[in-house]
Amino acid sequence: MKTQKDIPYGVSDFRTIMQEKLYYVDRTNYIKKMESGNNKFLFFLRPRRFGKSLLISTLNYYYGIQYKAEFDSLFGELYAGKNPSEARNGYYVMNFDFTGINTQNIEDVMEGFNDKIKFGLIEFNKHYKLLEKSEFAEVLKNVYPSSTLGYYLTEVSDKLEHKIMVLIDEYDHFTNEILSFNFTSFADIVSKNGFVRKFYETIKLYTGKGVIDRFFATGVTPVTLDSMTSGFNIATNISGKDAFNEMAGFTDAEVKQMLYDLFPGIADSTADTIMKDAAAWYNGSLFSAKAATKLYNPAMLLRFISEINPGTMEYPRQMVDKNIISDFSKIKNLAKLQNYDKNIDAIRTILEIGSFPAELTEIYSFERDFTVDDFISLLYYNGLLTIKEPLDFELSFEIPNYVIKVVYWSFFAKTLSDDFDVKTQTEEIKNAIRAMANNNDAVPLIKIIENILAKLSNRDLMKFDEKYIKMIFMVYVSITNSYFIKSEAEMDKKYPDLLFLHRNQYRPKYQHLFELKYIKKENAGKLDEVRAAGIEQVKGYLASEEIKAISGLRAWLIIFTGDVCSECKEIAL
Repeated sequence: MKTQKDIPYGVSDFRTIMQEKLYYVDRTNYIKKMESGNNKFLFFLRPRRFGKSLLISTLNYYYGIQYKAEFDSLFGELYAGKNPSEARNGYYVMNFDFTGINTQNIEDVMEGFNDKIKFGLIEFNKHYKLLEKSEFAEVLKNVYPSSTLGYYLTEVSDKLEHKIMVLIDEYDHFTNEILSFNFTSFADIVSKNGFVRKFYETIKLYTGKGVIDRFFATGVTPVTLDSMTSGFNIATNISGKDAFNEMAGFTDAEVKQMLYDLFPGIADSTADTIMKDAAAWYNGSLFSAKAATKLYNPAMLLRFISEINPGTMEYPRQMVDKNIISDFSKIKNLAKLQNYDKNIDAIRTILEIGSFPAELTEIYSFERDFTVDDFISLLYYNGLLTIKEPLDFELSFEIPNYVIKVVYWSFFAKTLSDDFDVKTQTEEIKNAIRAMANNNDAVPLIKIIENILAKLSNRDLMKFDEKYIKMIFMVYVSITNSYFIKSEAEMDKKYPDLLFLHRNQYRPKYQHLFELKYIKKENAGKLDEVRAAGIEQVKGYLASEEIKAISGLRAWLIIFTGDVCSECKEIAL
Protein backbone atom coordinates (compact mmCIF):
# COMPACT_ATOMS: atom_id res chain seq x y z
CA MET A 1 0.00 0.00 0.00
CA LYS A 2 1.34 3.41 -1.00
CA THR A 3 1.35 6.40 1.36
CA GLN A 4 2.49 10.01 1.16
CA LYS A 5 5.96 8.84 2.16
CA ASP A 6 6.15 7.16 -1.22
CA ILE A 7 5.66 10.38 -3.19
CA PRO A 8 8.85 10.94 -5.23
CA TYR A 9 8.83 14.72 -4.80
CA GLY A 10 12.20 15.98 -6.04
CA VAL A 11 13.35 12.47 -7.10
CA SER A 12 14.30 12.25 -10.78
CA ASP A 13 16.23 8.95 -10.83
CA PHE A 14 14.04 6.24 -12.35
CA ARG A 15 15.93 3.36 -10.72
CA THR A 16 15.53 4.89 -7.25
CA ILE A 17 11.78 5.24 -7.77
CA MET A 18 11.47 1.61 -8.88
CA GLN A 19 13.79 0.10 -6.26
CA GLU A 20 12.25 2.03 -3.38
CA LYS A 21 8.75 1.38 -4.79
CA LEU A 22 7.87 5.06 -4.86
CA TYR A 23 4.71 6.25 -6.55
CA TYR A 24 5.15 6.26 -10.33
CA VAL A 25 2.76 7.20 -13.10
CA ASP A 26 3.75 5.01 -16.05
CA ARG A 27 5.01 6.97 -19.05
CA THR A 28 6.97 4.14 -20.65
CA ASN A 29 4.35 3.67 -23.40
CA TYR A 30 5.87 6.74 -25.04
CA ILE A 31 9.14 4.90 -25.67
CA LYS A 32 7.57 2.90 -28.49
CA LYS A 33 5.86 6.02 -29.78
CA MET A 34 9.23 7.74 -30.05
CA GLU A 35 10.77 4.71 -31.73
CA SER A 36 7.93 4.45 -34.24
CA GLY A 37 8.65 7.85 -35.75
CA ASN A 38 10.77 8.46 -38.81
CA ASN A 39 13.54 10.20 -36.89
CA LYS A 40 15.86 8.79 -34.22
CA PHE A 41 17.00 12.30 -33.22
CA LEU A 42 14.43 14.09 -31.07
CA PHE A 43 14.01 17.25 -29.02
CA PHE A 44 11.31 17.53 -26.34
CA LEU A 45 10.55 20.92 -24.76
CA ARG A 46 8.63 21.50 -21.55
CA PRO A 47 8.71 24.15 -18.76
CA ARG A 48 10.84 23.70 -15.67
CA ARG A 49 9.63 21.23 -13.03
CA PHE A 50 7.70 19.19 -15.56
CA GLY A 51 9.43 15.82 -15.18
CA LYS A 52 11.96 16.08 -18.02
CA SER A 53 14.89 14.79 -15.95
CA LEU A 54 12.90 11.71 -14.89
CA LEU A 55 12.10 11.05 -18.54
CA ILE A 56 15.80 11.22 -19.45
CA SER A 57 16.62 8.89 -16.57
CA THR A 58 13.96 6.40 -17.70
CA LEU A 59 15.44 6.27 -21.20
CA ASN A 60 18.92 5.80 -19.76
CA TYR A 61 17.89 2.64 -17.86
CA TYR A 62 15.77 1.37 -20.74
CA TYR A 63 18.42 1.65 -23.45
CA GLY A 64 21.70 1.24 -21.54
CA ILE A 65 23.33 -2.17 -22.09
CA GLN A 66 24.72 -2.09 -18.55
CA TYR A 67 21.21 -2.36 -17.11
CA LYS A 68 20.13 -5.40 -19.11
CA ALA A 69 20.11 -7.70 -16.05
CA GLU A 70 17.88 -5.19 -14.22
CA PHE A 71 15.31 -4.83 -16.98
CA ASP A 72 12.65 -7.05 -15.43
CA SER A 73 13.01 -5.55 -11.96
CA LEU A 74 12.88 -1.99 -13.29
CA PHE A 75 10.35 -2.30 -16.11
CA GLY A 76 8.59 -5.62 -15.57
CA GLU A 77 5.34 -4.16 -14.24
CA LEU A 78 5.29 -1.22 -16.66
CA TYR A 79 4.08 -0.89 -20.22
CA ALA A 80 7.63 -1.03 -21.61
CA GLY A 81 8.34 -4.19 -19.64
CA LYS A 82 5.26 -5.94 -20.99
CA ASN A 83 5.80 -4.55 -24.50
CA PRO A 84 9.59 -4.23 -24.92
CA SER A 85 11.08 -3.01 -28.18
CA GLU A 86 14.03 -4.58 -29.95
CA ALA A 87 16.16 -1.57 -29.02
CA ARG A 88 15.90 -2.04 -25.25
CA ASN A 89 19.27 -2.38 -23.49
CA GLY A 90 20.92 -2.18 -26.88
CA TYR A 91 23.02 0.98 -26.64
CA TYR A 92 26.00 2.59 -25.06
CA VAL A 93 24.23 5.59 -23.51
CA MET A 94 26.09 8.89 -23.30
CA ASN A 95 24.50 11.38 -20.85
CA PHE A 96 25.03 15.13 -20.70
CA ASP A 97 23.36 17.51 -18.26
CA PHE A 98 23.80 21.22 -18.98
CA THR A 99 22.26 22.62 -15.80
CA GLY A 100 24.43 24.41 -13.27
CA ILE A 101 26.81 26.17 -15.67
CA ASN A 102 27.88 29.53 -14.24
CA THR A 103 26.57 32.20 -16.60
CA GLN A 104 27.49 35.28 -14.59
CA ASN A 105 30.94 35.45 -16.14
CA ILE A 106 30.56 34.96 -19.89
CA GLU A 107 34.26 34.22 -20.30
CA ASP A 108 33.86 31.12 -18.13
CA VAL A 109 30.79 29.71 -19.91
CA MET A 110 32.71 27.74 -22.54
CA GLU A 111 34.91 26.20 -19.85
CA GLY A 112 31.81 25.24 -17.85
CA PHE A 113 30.20 23.73 -20.95
CA ASN A 114 33.38 21.78 -21.68
CA ASP A 115 33.48 20.53 -18.08
CA LYS A 116 29.90 19.24 -18.42
CA ILE A 117 30.96 17.31 -21.53
CA LYS A 118 33.96 15.90 -19.70
CA PHE A 119 31.75 14.81 -16.78
CA GLY A 120 29.49 12.99 -19.22
CA LEU A 121 32.43 11.28 -20.91
CA ILE A 122 33.97 10.29 -17.56
CA GLU A 123 30.71 8.57 -16.59
CA PHE A 124 30.41 6.98 -20.03
CA ASN A 125 33.93 5.58 -19.96
CA LYS A 126 33.43 4.34 -16.40
CA HIS A 127 30.44 2.28 -17.56
CA TYR A 128 31.89 0.90 -20.76
CA LYS A 129 35.68 1.03 -20.18
CA LEU A 130 36.47 1.75 -23.81
CA LEU A 131 39.66 3.71 -23.10
CA GLU A 132 42.46 3.01 -20.65
CA LYS A 133 43.17 5.59 -17.97
CA SER A 134 46.18 7.04 -19.80
CA GLU A 135 44.26 7.25 -23.09
CA PHE A 136 41.33 8.96 -21.40
CA ALA A 137 43.67 11.48 -19.78
CA GLU A 138 44.49 12.73 -23.28
CA VAL A 139 40.80 13.39 -23.90
CA LEU A 140 40.57 15.56 -20.80
CA LYS A 141 43.36 17.83 -22.06
CA ASN A 142 41.05 19.32 -24.70
CA VAL A 143 39.80 22.81 -23.87
CA TYR A 144 37.27 23.23 -26.69
CA PRO A 145 33.93 21.35 -26.26
CA SER A 146 33.65 19.94 -29.79
CA SER A 147 37.28 18.83 -29.64
CA THR A 148 36.71 17.05 -26.33
CA LEU A 149 33.77 15.09 -27.71
CA GLY A 150 35.30 14.55 -31.14
CA TYR A 151 38.62 13.30 -29.75
CA TYR A 152 36.87 10.77 -27.54
CA LEU A 153 34.53 9.47 -30.26
CA THR A 154 37.44 9.13 -32.67
CA GLU A 155 39.41 7.08 -30.14
CA VAL A 156 36.55 4.69 -29.30
CA SER A 157 34.79 4.36 -32.67
CA ASP A 158 36.67 1.17 -33.67
CA LYS A 159 36.14 -0.39 -30.22
CA LEU A 160 32.36 -0.21 -30.14
CA GLU A 161 30.30 -3.40 -30.02
CA HIS A 162 27.09 -1.34 -29.87
CA LYS A 163 26.09 2.04 -31.20
CA ILE A 164 25.79 5.12 -29.01
CA MET A 165 22.62 6.87 -27.85
CA VAL A 166 23.11 10.47 -26.70
CA LEU A 167 20.81 11.82 -23.96
CA ILE A 168 20.95 15.53 -23.07
CA ASP A 169 19.02 17.01 -20.15
CA GLU A 170 18.19 20.74 -20.30
CA TYR A 171 20.17 21.35 -23.47
CA ASP A 172 19.36 25.08 -23.35
CA HIS A 173 19.48 25.80 -19.63
CA PHE A 174 22.57 27.98 -19.61
CA THR A 175 21.90 29.66 -22.96
CA ASN A 176 18.41 30.68 -21.83
CA GLU A 177 19.95 32.34 -18.79
CA ILE A 178 22.42 34.21 -20.98
CA LEU A 179 19.71 35.26 -23.43
CA SER A 180 17.74 36.91 -20.64
CA PHE A 181 20.53 39.33 -19.73
CA ASN A 182 23.16 39.36 -22.49
CA PHE A 183 21.76 39.00 -25.99
CA THR A 184 25.10 39.67 -27.72
CA SER A 185 26.87 36.90 -25.83
CA PHE A 186 24.00 34.52 -26.54
CA ALA A 187 24.25 35.20 -30.27
CA ASP A 188 28.00 34.64 -30.17
CA ILE A 189 27.97 31.22 -28.52
CA VAL A 190 25.25 29.76 -30.77
CA SER A 191 26.43 31.45 -33.97
CA LYS A 192 28.01 29.65 -36.90
CA ASN A 193 31.38 29.59 -35.19
CA GLY A 194 30.08 29.43 -31.61
CA PHE A 195 31.15 26.54 -29.39
CA VAL A 196 27.56 25.32 -28.81
CA ARG A 197 26.86 24.91 -32.52
CA LYS A 198 30.24 23.23 -33.06
CA PHE A 199 29.40 20.70 -30.34
CA TYR A 200 26.20 19.68 -32.14
CA GLU A 201 28.01 19.63 -35.47
CA THR A 202 30.30 17.03 -33.93
CA ILE A 203 27.31 14.90 -32.89
CA LYS A 204 25.94 15.17 -36.42
CA LEU A 205 29.34 14.19 -37.86
CA TYR A 206 29.44 10.98 -35.83
CA THR A 207 25.86 10.08 -36.66
CA GLY A 208 26.95 10.18 -40.28
CA LYS A 209 29.79 7.79 -39.43
CA GLY A 210 27.33 5.37 -37.80
CA VAL A 211 28.79 5.83 -34.30
CA ILE A 212 25.80 7.67 -32.82
CA ASP A 213 22.46 6.06 -33.68
CA ARG A 214 19.93 7.80 -31.41
CA PHE A 215 19.63 11.21 -29.77
CA PHE A 216 17.09 12.62 -27.30
CA ALA A 217 17.34 16.03 -25.64
CA THR A 218 15.07 17.99 -23.34
CA GLY A 219 14.89 21.71 -22.88
CA VAL A 220 12.55 24.64 -22.30
CA THR A 221 12.55 26.82 -25.42
CA PRO A 222 13.42 26.34 -29.10
CA VAL A 223 15.55 29.49 -29.15
CA THR A 224 18.90 27.71 -28.87
CA LEU A 225 17.66 24.82 -30.98
CA ASP A 226 16.74 27.08 -33.86
CA SER A 227 19.88 29.13 -33.52
CA MET A 228 22.06 26.10 -34.12
CA THR A 229 19.88 24.11 -36.54
CA SER A 230 22.38 24.39 -39.35
CA GLY A 231 24.79 22.59 -37.07
CA PHE A 232 22.30 19.87 -36.16
CA ASN A 233 19.49 19.90 -38.70
CA ILE A 234 18.81 16.16 -38.48
CA ALA A 235 16.64 16.40 -35.35
CA THR A 236 12.86 16.62 -34.98
CA ASN A 237 11.11 18.72 -32.35
CA ILE A 238 8.18 16.60 -31.08
CA SER A 239 7.12 19.05 -28.35
CA GLY A 240 3.95 20.35 -30.00
CA LYS A 241 2.70 17.08 -31.45
CA ASP A 242 -0.60 16.00 -29.93
CA ALA A 243 0.67 12.40 -29.59
CA PHE A 244 3.21 13.64 -27.01
CA ASN A 245 1.06 16.22 -25.19
CA GLU A 246 0.82 14.02 -22.08
CA MET A 247 4.35 12.58 -22.02
CA ALA A 248 5.15 14.82 -19.04
CA GLY A 249 2.68 16.13 -16.44
CA PHE A 250 -0.39 14.53 -14.84
CA THR A 251 -3.94 14.23 -16.15
CA ASP A 252 -7.12 14.65 -14.06
CA ALA A 253 -7.70 10.90 -14.05
CA GLU A 254 -4.14 10.21 -12.86
CA VAL A 255 -4.37 12.75 -10.05
CA LYS A 256 -7.68 11.35 -8.82
CA GLN A 257 -6.26 7.83 -8.84
CA MET A 258 -3.26 9.15 -6.92
CA LEU A 259 -5.54 10.45 -4.17
CA TYR A 260 -7.30 7.10 -3.77
CA ASP A 261 -3.96 5.25 -3.81
CA LEU A 262 -2.18 7.52 -1.31
CA PHE A 263 -5.12 8.13 1.06
CA PRO A 264 -6.81 4.74 1.49
CA GLY A 265 -10.43 5.11 2.52
CA ILE A 266 -10.69 8.74 1.40
CA ALA A 267 -14.33 9.75 0.97
CA ASP A 268 -15.45 10.49 -2.57
CA SER A 269 -16.65 13.94 -1.52
CA THR A 270 -13.25 14.74 -0.01
CA ALA A 271 -11.45 13.52 -3.13
CA ASP A 272 -13.75 15.64 -5.28
CA THR A 273 -13.04 18.74 -3.18
CA ILE A 274 -9.28 18.21 -3.38
CA MET A 275 -9.51 17.65 -7.12
CA LYS A 276 -11.45 20.87 -7.60
CA ASP A 277 -8.93 22.90 -5.59
CA ALA A 278 -5.85 21.20 -7.05
CA ALA A 279 -7.14 21.80 -10.58
CA ALA A 280 -7.54 25.51 -9.90
CA TRP A 281 -4.06 25.84 -8.43
CA TYR A 282 -1.93 23.48 -10.53
CA ASN A 283 -3.75 22.26 -13.66
CA GLY A 284 -4.19 23.93 -17.03
CA SER A 285 -1.14 23.35 -19.23
CA LEU A 286 -1.77 22.37 -22.85
CA PHE A 287 1.10 21.78 -25.26
CA SER A 288 -0.65 21.09 -28.52
CA ALA A 289 -3.46 23.02 -30.17
CA LYS A 290 -4.79 19.67 -31.40
CA ALA A 291 -4.83 18.06 -27.94
CA ALA A 292 -7.68 18.29 -25.45
CA THR A 293 -6.14 17.08 -22.18
CA LYS A 294 -4.78 19.76 -19.87
CA LEU A 295 -2.00 18.82 -17.48
CA TYR A 296 -0.98 19.43 -13.89
CA ASN A 297 2.52 20.68 -13.22
CA PRO A 298 3.93 17.51 -11.56
CA ALA A 299 6.32 19.21 -9.14
CA MET A 300 3.64 21.59 -7.87
CA LEU A 301 1.06 18.82 -7.57
CA LEU A 302 3.35 16.34 -5.78
CA ARG A 303 4.48 18.97 -3.27
CA PHE A 304 0.84 19.81 -2.52
CA ILE A 305 -0.25 16.20 -2.02
CA SER A 306 2.84 15.37 0.04
CA GLU A 307 1.93 18.13 2.53
CA ILE A 308 -1.77 17.37 2.97
CA ASN A 309 -2.46 16.35 6.57
CA PRO A 310 -3.61 12.69 6.21
CA GLY A 311 -5.59 12.84 9.46
CA THR A 312 -7.58 16.02 8.87
CA MET A 313 -7.03 16.34 5.07
CA GLU A 314 -6.09 19.97 5.62
CA TYR A 315 -3.96 21.58 2.92
CA PRO A 316 -0.45 22.97 3.47
CA ARG A 317 -0.45 26.55 4.73
CA GLN A 318 1.44 27.70 1.66
CA MET A 319 -0.14 26.48 -1.56
CA VAL A 320 2.65 27.96 -3.66
CA ASP A 321 6.30 26.93 -3.47
CA LYS A 322 8.37 30.05 -2.74
CA ASN A 323 10.83 28.99 -5.45
CA ILE A 324 8.03 29.26 -8.01
CA ILE A 325 7.02 32.74 -6.88
CA SER A 326 10.59 33.85 -7.62
CA ASP A 327 9.85 33.10 -11.28
CA PHE A 328 8.48 36.64 -11.58
CA SER A 329 12.08 37.71 -12.24
CA LYS A 330 12.02 35.46 -15.32
CA ILE A 331 9.06 37.42 -16.69
CA LYS A 332 10.92 40.69 -16.26
CA ASN A 333 14.08 39.33 -17.89
CA LEU A 334 12.10 38.10 -20.88
CA ALA A 335 10.23 41.41 -21.09
CA LYS A 336 13.54 43.24 -21.49
CA LEU A 337 14.25 41.45 -24.79
CA GLN A 338 14.41 44.31 -27.29
CA ASN A 339 10.98 45.95 -26.76
CA TYR A 340 10.25 46.31 -23.07
CA ASP A 341 7.27 48.70 -23.33
CA LYS A 342 5.36 46.57 -25.86
CA ASN A 343 6.11 43.42 -23.88
CA ILE A 344 4.84 45.02 -20.65
CA ASP A 345 1.68 46.14 -22.47
CA ALA A 346 1.10 42.53 -23.54
CA ILE A 347 1.45 41.33 -19.94
CA ARG A 348 -0.99 44.02 -18.79
CA THR A 349 -3.49 42.84 -21.41
CA ILE A 350 -3.13 39.24 -20.21
CA LEU A 351 -3.76 40.28 -16.60
CA GLU A 352 -6.69 42.55 -17.45
CA ILE A 353 -8.46 40.47 -20.10
CA GLY A 354 -7.22 36.97 -19.33
CA SER A 355 -5.94 35.98 -22.77
CA PHE A 356 -3.79 37.16 -25.66
CA PRO A 357 -3.85 36.26 -29.37
CA ALA A 358 -0.49 35.48 -30.95
CA GLU A 359 1.15 33.27 -33.53
CA LEU A 360 3.33 30.68 -31.83
CA THR A 361 6.96 31.23 -32.77
CA GLU A 362 8.48 27.85 -33.57
CA ILE A 363 11.66 29.13 -35.21
CA TYR A 364 13.49 32.11 -33.72
CA SER A 365 15.62 34.19 -36.05
CA PHE A 366 17.60 37.01 -34.51
CA GLU A 367 18.25 38.48 -37.91
CA ARG A 368 14.74 40.00 -37.74
CA ASP A 369 13.05 42.17 -35.12
CA PHE A 370 11.92 40.49 -31.91
CA THR A 371 8.11 40.74 -31.92
CA VAL A 372 5.39 40.59 -29.27
CA ASP A 373 4.47 37.17 -30.71
CA ASP A 374 8.04 36.05 -29.97
CA PHE A 375 7.68 37.31 -26.39
CA ILE A 376 4.29 35.63 -25.84
CA SER A 377 5.77 32.40 -27.24
CA LEU A 378 8.67 32.55 -24.78
CA LEU A 379 6.20 32.97 -21.91
CA TYR A 380 4.41 29.90 -23.25
CA TYR A 381 7.55 27.78 -23.51
CA ASN A 382 8.49 28.75 -19.95
CA GLY A 383 5.10 27.59 -18.64
CA LEU A 384 3.90 31.12 -17.86
CA LEU A 385 1.19 30.93 -20.51
CA THR A 386 -0.58 28.03 -22.14
CA ILE A 387 -2.73 27.39 -25.19
CA LYS A 388 -6.36 28.34 -24.61
CA GLU A 389 -7.74 27.61 -28.07
CA PRO A 390 -6.87 27.88 -31.75
CA LEU A 391 -8.06 30.99 -33.60
CA ASP A 392 -8.37 31.48 -37.34
CA PHE A 393 -4.74 32.42 -37.96
CA GLU A 394 -3.09 32.18 -34.55
CA LEU A 395 -3.59 30.85 -31.03
CA SER A 396 -5.19 32.32 -27.96
CA PHE A 397 -2.92 32.08 -24.90
CA GLU A 398 -3.95 32.28 -21.25
CA ILE A 399 -2.44 31.89 -17.79
CA PRO A 400 -2.62 28.15 -16.99
CA ASN A 401 -3.52 28.17 -13.30
CA TYR A 402 -3.75 30.11 -10.07
CA VAL A 403 -0.11 29.56 -9.07
CA ILE A 404 1.08 31.24 -12.26
CA LYS A 405 -1.41 34.08 -11.70
CA VAL A 406 0.27 34.67 -8.34
CA VAL A 407 3.63 34.79 -10.15
CA TYR A 408 2.28 37.50 -12.48
CA TRP A 409 0.79 39.46 -9.60
CA SER A 410 4.17 39.32 -7.84
CA PHE A 411 5.80 40.52 -11.04
CA PHE A 412 3.36 43.40 -11.39
CA ALA A 413 3.84 44.47 -7.75
CA LYS A 414 7.61 44.42 -8.28
CA THR A 415 7.23 46.41 -11.50
CA LEU A 416 5.15 49.07 -9.75
CA SER A 417 7.78 49.24 -7.03
CA ASP A 418 10.86 49.35 -9.27
CA ASP A 419 9.71 51.13 -12.43
CA PHE A 420 7.15 53.53 -11.00
CA ASP A 421 8.45 53.99 -7.44
CA VAL A 422 5.19 52.76 -5.92
CA LYS A 423 6.14 51.28 -2.58
CA THR A 424 3.60 49.86 -0.15
CA GLN A 425 4.61 48.20 3.08
CA THR A 426 3.61 44.55 3.36
CA GLU A 427 2.51 45.01 6.98
CA GLU A 428 0.21 47.87 5.95
CA ILE A 429 -1.39 45.61 3.33
CA LYS A 430 -1.75 42.77 5.84
CA ASN A 431 -3.49 45.06 8.32
CA ALA A 432 -5.88 46.24 5.61
CA ILE A 433 -6.75 42.66 4.62
CA ARG A 434 -7.21 41.73 8.29
CA ALA A 435 -9.69 44.59 8.63
CA MET A 436 -11.57 43.33 5.59
CA ALA A 437 -11.43 39.68 6.70
CA ASN A 438 -12.28 40.06 10.37
CA ASN A 439 -14.17 43.37 10.66
CA ASN A 440 -15.85 43.70 7.25
CA ASP A 441 -13.98 46.98 6.79
CA ALA A 442 -12.86 47.66 3.21
CA VAL A 443 -11.78 51.26 3.82
CA PRO A 444 -8.11 50.59 4.72
CA LEU A 445 -7.61 48.63 1.49
CA ILE A 446 -9.35 51.38 -0.52
CA LYS A 447 -6.98 53.95 1.00
CA ILE A 448 -3.96 51.91 -0.12
CA ILE A 449 -5.31 51.67 -3.66
CA GLU A 450 -6.01 55.43 -3.69
CA ASN A 451 -2.42 56.14 -2.68
CA ILE A 452 -1.12 53.90 -5.46
CA LEU A 453 -3.35 55.51 -8.09
CA ALA A 454 -2.41 59.01 -6.93
CA LYS A 455 1.25 58.15 -7.32
CA LEU A 456 0.73 56.80 -10.82
CA SER A 457 -1.62 59.61 -11.80
CA ASN A 458 0.80 62.32 -10.70
CA ARG A 459 3.47 60.84 -12.93
CA ASP A 460 0.99 60.49 -15.80
CA LEU A 461 2.15 56.94 -16.40
CA MET A 462 -1.11 55.04 -16.71
CA LYS A 463 -4.49 55.42 -18.36
CA PHE A 464 -6.89 54.20 -15.72
CA ASP A 465 -9.98 52.12 -16.32
CA GLU A 466 -11.92 49.51 -14.37
CA LYS A 467 -9.75 46.63 -15.55
CA TYR A 468 -6.53 48.32 -14.50
CA ILE A 469 -7.86 49.22 -11.06
CA LYS A 470 -9.17 45.66 -10.66
CA MET A 471 -5.69 44.35 -11.44
CA ILE A 472 -4.17 46.50 -8.70
CA PHE A 473 -6.73 45.14 -6.21
CA MET A 474 -5.82 41.56 -7.18
CA VAL A 475 -2.08 42.25 -6.95
CA TYR A 476 -2.19 43.64 -3.42
CA VAL A 477 -4.78 41.28 -1.96
CA SER A 478 -2.71 38.35 -3.28
CA ILE A 479 0.32 39.43 -1.25
CA THR A 480 -1.21 38.16 2.01
CA ASN A 481 -2.42 34.74 0.75
CA SER A 482 -5.59 35.31 2.75
CA TYR A 483 -8.10 34.86 -0.03
CA PHE A 484 -8.58 32.87 -3.20
CA ILE A 485 -9.16 35.58 -5.79
CA LYS A 486 -11.60 35.14 -8.66
CA SER A 487 -11.92 37.70 -11.43
CA GLU A 488 -15.19 37.82 -13.37
CA ALA A 489 -16.02 34.25 -12.39
CA GLU A 490 -19.28 32.99 -13.85
CA MET A 491 -21.92 32.68 -11.14
CA ASP A 492 -25.33 31.71 -12.53
CA LYS A 493 -24.41 33.44 -15.81
CA LYS A 494 -23.42 36.64 -13.98
CA TYR A 495 -19.84 37.93 -13.73
CA PRO A 496 -18.94 39.95 -10.62
CA ASP A 497 -15.67 41.84 -11.00
CA LEU A 498 -13.91 40.34 -7.98
CA LEU A 499 -14.61 37.61 -5.45
CA PHE A 500 -12.34 37.19 -2.42
CA LEU A 501 -13.12 33.69 -1.17
CA HIS A 502 -12.06 31.26 1.55
CA ARG A 503 -9.06 29.09 0.95
CA ASN A 504 -8.99 25.66 2.56
CA GLN A 505 -6.29 26.62 5.07
CA TYR A 506 -7.53 30.19 5.67
CA ARG A 507 -11.01 30.86 7.03
CA PRO A 508 -11.54 34.63 7.43
CA LYS A 509 -14.84 35.63 8.98
CA TYR A 510 -15.95 37.51 5.87
CA GLN A 511 -15.77 36.74 2.18
CA HIS A 512 -16.24 39.60 -0.28
CA LEU A 513 -17.70 40.54 -3.63
CA PHE A 514 -16.40 43.76 -5.21
CA GLU A 515 -18.02 45.45 -8.18
CA LEU A 516 -15.70 48.17 -9.51
CA LYS A 517 -16.68 51.21 -11.54
CA TYR A 518 -14.51 53.96 -12.98
CA ILE A 519 -15.46 57.51 -13.99
CA LYS A 520 -13.05 59.90 -15.65
CA LYS A 521 -12.59 63.16 -13.76
CA GLU A 522 -14.27 65.15 -16.49
CA ASN A 523 -17.35 62.90 -16.16
CA ALA A 524 -17.68 63.24 -12.37
CA GLY A 525 -21.24 64.46 -12.80
CA LYS A 526 -22.29 60.94 -13.78
CA LEU A 527 -21.63 59.58 -10.29
CA ASP A 528 -25.31 59.29 -9.30
CA GLU A 529 -26.15 57.50 -12.53
CA VAL A 530 -23.23 55.07 -12.20
CA ARG A 531 -24.03 54.48 -8.52
CA ALA A 532 -27.67 53.60 -9.21
CA ALA A 533 -26.74 51.20 -12.01
CA GLY A 534 -24.01 49.63 -9.87
CA ILE A 535 -26.34 49.04 -6.94
CA GLU A 536 -28.83 47.24 -9.15
CA GLN A 537 -26.01 45.18 -10.66
CA VAL A 538 -24.75 44.06 -7.24
CA LYS A 539 -28.27 43.23 -6.09
CA GLY A 540 -28.59 41.06 -9.17
CA TYR A 541 -25.48 39.17 -8.11
CA LEU A 542 -26.82 38.74 -4.58
CA ALA A 543 -30.00 37.18 -5.94
CA SER A 544 -27.96 34.38 -7.52
CA GLU A 545 -28.29 31.02 -5.76
CA GLU A 546 -24.55 30.38 -6.13
CA ILE A 547 -23.72 33.68 -4.48
CA LYS A 548 -26.29 33.16 -1.74
CA ALA A 549 -24.51 29.91 -0.90
CA ILE A 550 -21.24 31.71 -0.05
CA SER A 551 -21.08 31.96 3.73
CA GLY A 552 -20.22 35.29 5.33
CA LEU A 553 -20.29 37.09 1.98
CA ARG A 554 -20.33 40.89 1.95
CA ALA A 555 -20.89 42.78 -1.30
CA TRP A 556 -19.39 46.17 -2.18
CA LEU A 557 -19.83 48.77 -4.88
CA ILE A 558 -16.55 50.63 -5.36
CA ILE A 559 -16.52 53.67 -7.67
CA PHE A 560 -13.35 55.58 -8.54
CA THR A 561 -13.54 59.02 -10.05
CA GLY A 562 -10.10 59.62 -11.46
CA ASP A 563 -7.67 58.42 -8.78
CA VAL A 564 -10.10 58.99 -5.86
CA CYS A 565 -12.62 56.51 -4.48
CA SER A 566 -15.90 58.43 -4.62
CA GLU A 567 -18.06 55.52 -3.45
CA CYS A 568 -17.31 52.60 -1.12
CA LYS A 569 -20.74 51.20 -0.31
CA GLU A 570 -21.77 47.85 1.11
CA ILE A 571 -24.84 46.49 -0.66
CA ALA A 572 -27.31 44.13 0.97
CA LEU A 573 -30.60 42.68 -0.25
